[in-house]
Amino acid sequence: MEEEGLIICDSDVLIEFLDRANKVIENRLVELGRQRLCIGSITHSEIIFGSFSKLHQKKLINGLESFVLVDIDPIIDSILRSLINRYSLSHGLGIQDAIVAATSLKHNYFLYTLNRKDYSFIEGIRLIQ
Repeated sequence: MEEEGLIICDSDVLIEFLDRANKVIENRLVELGRQRLCIGSITHSEIIFGSFSKLHQKKLINGLESFVLVDIDPIIDSILRSLINRYSLSHGLGIQDAIVAATSLKHNYFLYTLNRKDYSFIEGIRLIQ
């Protein structure tokens, strides 16, 4: 198991878990410890925005309730801007990924993503294997 500490989940993990009922991802989340898992408020909104009906939206909202919600704050915003300045042109870092990375960095959380290439170049990021 990974070192102790909270883990922020990227939207790709949430989609696989909540929308596609991916058992491999579900098992990994259980292994990591459901009480350690959190999501950023922007990621929460991103997942809900992707719903295609009221029923689907309700399913997603219910599934997201089991994750600790982390709000964006001025420090995360400052780190976000720094990451965009540093990596958007050189590595194609997008805003949503930068927000997740900034949240992870500010709180020193591990980051669980299925797209390691989107984050691996960020200095100080702690990715879950």
